[in-house]
Amino acid sequence: MATEQPITFVVPGRSQTPGGALRGAGAAASAAAMGGQVKASVQLGTLRDGGAPLRLTATPGQDVVALHIAGGPVLYLHPATARDLMLAQGNVQRGGPAAATAEVAVPMQLRWAGLEQAAPARGKGFLGDVALSVFEVLGGFAVERVASFVASEVVKRVDGQVEAGVYQLKPDALKPLKGSGQRLQQLPAAAEPMLVLLHGTFVDTASTFAKLWLQHPQRVRALFQHYGGRVYALDHPTLGATPVANALTLAQALPPGARLHLATHSRGGLVAEVLARVAHQRVIGAADLALFPSATHADLRRQLQELAQLLREKDIKVERVLRVACPARGTLLASKRLDAYLSVLKWTLDLAQVPVAPALLGFIAEVARRRADPAEIPGLEAMIPDTPLLTWLNAAPSAITGDLRVVAGDLEGDSVGSWLKTLLADAFYWTDNDIVVQTRSMYGGAPRQGGASFLLDRGGKATHFNYFSNERTADALVQGLTQAR
Repeated sequence: MATEQPITFVVPGRSQTPGGALRGAGAAASAAAMGGQVKASVQLGTLRDGGAPLRLTATPGQDVVALHIAGGPVLYLHPATARDLMLAQGNVQRGGPAAATAEVAVPMQLRWAGLEQAAPARGKGFLGDVALSVFEVLGGFAVERVASFVASEVVKRVDGQVEAGVYQLKPDALKPLKGSGQRLQQLPAAAEPMLVLLHGTFVDTASTFAKLWLQHPQRVRALFQHYGGRVYALDHPTLGATPVANALTLAQALPPGARLHLATHSRGGLVAEVLARVAHQRVIGAADLALFPSATHADLRRQLQELAQLLREKDIKVERVLRVACPARGTLLASKRLDAYLSVLKWTLDLAQVPVAPALLGFIAEVARRRADPAEIPGLEAMIPDTPLLTWLNAAPSAITGDLRVVAGDLEGDSVGSWLKTLLADAFYWTDNDIVVQTRSMYGGAPRQGGASFLLDRGGKATHFNYFSNERTADALVQGLTQAR
């Protein structure tokens, strides 16, 4: 592969000394947490008195470009992604790759041509511009030599946030489960249904569901009362392991005859869909395996067969699945430009006041440095539309047992959110999403014999990690689990 040439960005504004008073120490600390340092920083502004714009050079494969969006996230991007973004600002169509150019002009205002025209159809009116406040080049990252990205230390550190297994939960508080001593090798047998919580990518049970305990304790008590205290959680790795492997971890801890109710967030819904499909089907046959023909899916084929055998032998039943913001048909957001997607995902964590693990910062930096392909990472590949697992999950030949409750979301409101939705969707049309998952994808999956119900939360707070804070969606979660139908 030919080495990409350095890219020079022409930035209007004034230089900031890394770590200096004008710039503050925060960004330098963030760069250090990512394993790098600030090489150059410009605070954008109007040039006066004949001042010339500054030229910052970023080398693909070595450096990361950080774009500070006023009132929004910091986008940590591969230099070529940042170049493409700058060149696309005035274009309505974006077919092929952006033309290579020696220098790229950086505007102070970011906008997509045609985005305002989409707004009236949604009744939101003029969107305005999105301001770019600071442009930085980060460098000095250690380059890890591994055969595949999934074997890298940054991936292992993210997955290392959890100790995979099933944990007993308590109604009074939800704290990090790793090292808590609450992990169970085998769940106790019960004639009545048990509830298991399944978290999404890059996080753990506590960071996902803790707001339910903190802000809605009466609803948590109602859940524990309804399930007679049989409330558990599966903490599981989400990058190096597929949803099938995660489902197998849960199945191994289940007692014979277990009746499952599953409450899930984001990618955790895919784990639930796998369990529901295999528990209904009982046997993985040649027609199923034919959807996974690649040699790279050998482990996944084996895991599916092992899961089917285990669920069949234990006579496990999945009676109810409640999915919150599940990428049931995948998310184009992750598959188009992973570096921007992860930056915005971190922002949604910040907005929801969910602590961001240092391991995630390092992973974001490495994805941006190497312009990683999500298909390299089994846990992320599962969320790319039309990949084998999603094709299989959405192609059930008939309705499967159990019922389904779906809570979906669509962020509406400000210009920053609207601009980011367009950035991640990689198209100049308005697309519903909660910044992390496309809304239409949340309605996918296999049909259910017991029927399905759907709730859409639309508004200025409908972001991916806010569902368990918002009154309406927290209530929908509890009602969806405790109501008979």
